[in-house]
Amino acid sequence: MHTNAESRTPPRVAVLLATHMGRTYLDEQLDSILDQAGADLHVFVSDDGSTDGTLELLAERQAADARITILPPETFGAPAPNFFRLLTTIPIEEYDYVGFADQDDVWMTGKLERHIRLLAEGHADGISSNVTAFSEDGTRILIKKDYPQRLADHLFETPGPGSTFLLTRRFARLVAEQLDNPDSPAREAFAHDWLIYALARAAGLRWIIDGESTVDYRQHVANAVGANTGLSQAWKRLRLTSNRWHRGQVQLTVEACIHVASPEELPRLQWLHEILVEFTYRDALRLVRRWRQLRRRPRDRAALATLITARLW
Repeated sequence: MHTNAESRTPPRVAVLLATHMGRTYLDEQLDSILDQAGADLHVFVSDDGSTDGTLELLAERQAADARITILPPETFGAPAPNFFRLLTTIPIEEYDYVGFADQDDVWMTGKLERHIRLLAEGHADGISSNVTAFSEDGTRILIKKDYPQRLADHLFETPGPGSTFLLTRRFARLVAEQLDNPDSPAREAFAHDWLIYALARAAGLRWIIDGESTVDYRQHVANAVGANTGLSQAWKRLRLTSNRWHRGQVQLTVEACIHVASPEELPRLQWLHEILVEFTYRDALRLVRRWRQLRRRPRDRAALATLITARLW
């Protein structure tokens, strides 16, 4: 006789993999996903104009494993619209969870099983985690993302790389609906992971940032963003923040979040939206008074407050 635990059907998980010129590291990433235990998973792949043999490799993997589906290739020019295409194309209702994967990372053994368990135990709709950045020279650095969440950090930053994300079906459906909402600027977002996190928090859903590193985050010259380590990455992010690009993305995120806002969150979003429309010196002072709520890591909060005060944000 089988016990209930033995006969229970494993949760169905759709993993969304966006590729672009990724043949070099793709095999290792696919192996780390397909070897995950504790779930009935299926990998959906969308390619963005690869000419390096990525599609040929994917076709070989698909022929050998029925758990891989390749969508017709298109040209997107950036990771976010590629992931948005995946999220609005796959049959979400057939899956219990939706995850995201980059083409060049490596999932740790047990990542999926752990995050399914944490979502259930925490009654949460989204989860991300710390990652370990690694380079070809053997350097490994823990990238800590699990600083305590603040009142408005979701409007100013991601909760970690999207390759660590796992969403419940109901939340994945909400995101897909907003991407298809003609009145929302959601599809214009630069970073899919930032947008998704913001929508969850704005809707009053619980998000967990796991303190365990569940992905080896490969660093190389072709990274779309890369880990925030070293002076070069810090300088790159400072330039993006100080040339008003970051402020524009915050404004877009706020506008997208208003469409899903919970009654508790809506007044805060409307207040911030009002401030950002013209962003006068008085508006900057109003915002900087709340600097402790804008980022999770203390030094990031201080840096952002300095830029706002100096009118460089």
